[in-house]
Amino acid sequence: MAGQWTGMLEGALAWAKALPEQLSSEVAVDVAGRRVRLSHARVEALSRQVLKGVKALELRSWDSRPAVYDLRLSVKGWRLRVEATPERVELAQGRYTLWLSTPGRVELEESPGASSLMMVALRTGAGRATLKALAQKLLPPDLQWDGQVLRVEGRLPRDGALAARLFEASSLTMTAVHAPEGLWLSAEAWPGLLDLLQAALDARVGAA
Repeated sequence: MAGQWTGMLEGALAWAKALPEQLSSEVAVDVAGRRVRLSHARVEALSRQVLKGVKALELRSWDSRPAVYDLRLSVKGWRLRVEATPERVELAQGRYTLWLSTPGRVELEESPGASSLMMVALRTGAGRATLKALAQKLLPPDLQWDGQVLRVEGRLPRDGALAARLFEASSLTMTAVHAPEGLWLSAEAWPGLLDLLQAALDARVGAA
C-alpha cells in the first residue's frame, strides 16, 4: 500500500511541476510526508461549492488567516462568526462529512452578550448541556456542534469540482492540517488523485 501511495504522489508531483506558472502555487505535493497541499483560495472555492447545498445555511464571507478561516454564516436567520479549520473529511457514496475544529471565536454577531455567555460556558466547562441544547435548536440537521467541533454533512453537488459521481463507487478519508501557506491533506489511499487535483484547480476562485 505504501509503495502504491508513493507512486501516486510521485505522479502528482510530476503533474504539479508541469502546471502553468499561474497555477503552480495552488497545489503542492510532499512525497516524503505523503500529503498534498491546496492553497487557501482553492479550499475556499471547493467549500463554497459544497456548502451552498446545505439547507438553511448561507456562507456570507470567508477570510483566510494563518491558523484558521474566519467565517461569517447565516443559519436560520442567525448571524454567526466562527473561526474554524477542517480537521477531517470523508467522501463516500456521493456524500461528504466535514469536521471543522473551532479553536477560536464562536459568536452571535447580533447578540454580543449572548456570545460572551456562550464563550464563558465553553471555556469553563460550565453550562455545556445548555450550550449543546442551544446548538441543537439553532442548527439544521446537517450541522452539529459540540462546543469544539462543527460537523457538516450532506450530498455532494451533482456537478463541479467535487461532483457526487466521483465518489459513488469509491471513498476517500483525509485528515487536514492548516498552515499559513495552505491546507495540507493526508490519506492512506487516494484513488483518482490526479483527477481530484485537476478538479480542485478547475474550481472557481472567488465565487460567492
